[in-house]
Amino acid sequence: MAQDTSTPKLPAPYMSYGVFNKSIETLTETVVPTGPLDRRVLSEFSGADFGALISGLRFLGLVDEERKATAKYRELVESSKDKAKFKECLLSILVDKYAPIIGKLNLKHGTAAELEKAFRDYGVASAQMLTKTVRFFLKAITEAGVTPSPHMTAPKPRTPSTTPRKNGAGKTHVGGKPRGQDSPSDAMDELPSGFERLPLPGMPNSFIQYPTNLTEAHCQILEGMVGVLRTSVKARTGGKGGTP
Repeated sequence: MAQDTSTPKLPAPYMSYGVFNKSIETLTETVVPTGPLDRRVLSEFSGADFGALISGLRFLGLVDEERKATAKYRELVESSKDKAKFKECLLSILVDKYAPIIGKLNLKHGTAAELEKAFRDYGVASAQMLTKTVRFFLKAITEAGVTPSPHMTAPKPRTPSTTPRKNGAGKTHVGGKPRGQDSPSDAMDELPSGFERLPLPGMPNSFIQYPTNLTEAHCQILEGMVGVLRTSVKARTGGKGGTP
C-alpha cells in the first residue's frame, strides 16, 4: 500500500487578534531576534496565549519549525510603522495562507454558515475551536482592509421563549432570558484567554472555569469554596442533601 507522503495541514490560527497584534507591537518596540521566539522574548504572554500565538505564526508562515522569525514576519513588523503598508503586507499573507479556505468562499456575499463549513472542510474541529479560528480570520481580514459580508459577521439568532415565567426576583419575564443575564450555553461560548473549563458530570451546561496556570495553592482555595457551597446546600435542604 502506498503511504501518504503529503505534508500535514497546519492548524488554522485560533489565537485572539489582540495577541497577534501585541506580538508585532513588542517586536516593533525592540527588535526581531535572530533566535527562536520563546517566552523570554515574548514574556508578557501566558502559556496558553504563547502556544496559540506560535501555532498561528506557523500557519501564517511567519516563523519556521524552530520558531525563528521568517523574512515575511520581519517585513510585517517593519511595515507596522506605516498603516497602509501594514494592511498591504498582512493582506498578502492572509490571501496566500488561507487560500484553501478563501477559495471556497465569496467574502463579499457569503454567509456565516458557508464560512464555518469552509473551516470545517479544512479540518477545524467544531464548537469552541471553530469559533476562535473564525473570529481571528474575520478580525485579521478586516484589519487588512477587506470588509467581509455582513452575513458572515452577524451574531447567531436566539429564539426567545413565549412562555411567561418568573425570574429570581419574582417578576414575570417573557423571552429567552432576563435582560442582562446570559444563559449557560452563552457563557460556555465565551472562554477568556488563558482559561480552561472542566464540565461537571450529570449537570448540563455546568462547568468549573479555571486559569491554565492553576497552582496547588489555588486548589486549596477551591476546596475551601466547595466547603462553603456544601454549607449553603445543607442550609437550603435542611441537611437532607439530595440525589445528584
